[in-house]
Amino acid sequence: MGAGGEQKPPARSDGGVGGGPVRRRQADRSYQRPIGKPMERRASSLQRIKDAADWKRIGLHQKYADQTMARPLMRGWFHALTAFVFTALITLDAHTLSPGPVTWFAVVTFVIPYWASTALHCVPWRRRTAHDLALALDFLGISAGFVGQSVGWVEGMTWRGVDEGASRAVRFAAWCARGNVALAAALVGLLMCALYNRHRQPVMLYCRKARFAIVGANMLLLGCVETALCHDWRLNAALQLLGRVFVPWYFLRCVAVDAGGKGWLPLWDGVWSAHENWHCAILVLHCLQLHAVSIHHDGESAFVTFLEVVGGSGHAGG
Repeated sequence: MGAGGEQKPPARSDGGVGGGPVRRRQADRSYQRPIGKPMERRASSLQRIKDAADWKRIGLHQKYADQTMARPLMRGWFHALTAFVFTALITLDAHTLSPGPVTWFAVVTFVIPYWASTALHCVPWRRRTAHDLALALDFLGISAGFVGQSVGWVEGMTWRGVDEGASRAVRFAAWCARGNVALAAALVGLLMCALYNRHRQPVMLYCRKARFAIVGANMLLLGCVETALCHDWRLNAALQLLGRVFVPWYFLRCVAVDAGGKGWLPLWDGVWSAHENWHCAILVLHCLQLHAVSIHHDGESAFVTFLEVVGGSGHAGG
C-alpha cells in the first residue's frame, strides 16, 4: 500500500505503467546514437568552403558578389603581386630589417593591407556574407596601415609613454599615433554595425561619410607624425604631396563609386581602370614611406637591405 492508501504498481524490470520505461530505453538508445560522424562533419565543412567561392576562377570573375560594381581583369592581381613579393622578402631574412619598427612598418604597409585587398578583389565570392566580410577587412586594412605606420614611427612610445627628455616633436608624434589607434577602434565598431545591418544597407554604403571621415583623419594624423619625425624636408614634402594631396584627390575624382572623372593616367576598358592607377600611386607612396622610416630608425634605407637579402639568397642558391 502506498502512503495515501493506494496500492503501488508491482515493480518490473522491463517496463512500467503505460510503457514509460520502454520509451525511456528507446530515448536512451537514440541518445547514444552519434549525431554525425567526424568525417561527415569534416566533409560538410569542406563543402561549405568550396561553396563560398568559385575557386577555379580566381582573378577571372567580372562581377562582385554584391553585384554593385564591375571588376576589371587586372583588379586584385596588383595587390597579390605586391603582397607576395614583400611577404617573401620579409620571410627570407626578417631580422636584417632591424630594428624591429622597420619590420613592423613593412608588415602593416605591404603585407596585411595588400593581402586583405587580394581576398576582396581576386576571390570570386559566391556567398554575400563572405564578400561583405572581405570588404570590411579591406576597409579595416586601409586604416590599419595608417595606424601601424604611425606606431612604427614612434615605436613603443605609443604605449609606454614618451621617454623623459624627449622633444616636443616626439611627444606630438606619440599623441598622434595614439589618436590613430583610437580612430581604428572606432572604425572596427562601425564595420561591425555595417555587417550586422548588411541586409538593410550594403556594407559599401553604410555610414560612408563617417567611414571616410575616420580614414581621412587617420591619413592626416600619419602626416603629422611624418612631418614631426622626418628631418629631410624634401622627402617629407614628397610624402605629403603624394599621400595627403594626390592620392585622396585622385580617389575622390576618379576611383570612388560615385566618381565621374577619368584623369589623365592610362586606362584599358575591362582590363585596367583608375583603381589600378590609384594603387600604383599608393605603392610609390608606401615605398617612400618605408624608405623614410628606415632612415629614421636605422640610418639606412630598407631597400638597400632588401637588395642585400636578395643578393645574399642568390649567392647562397648558387
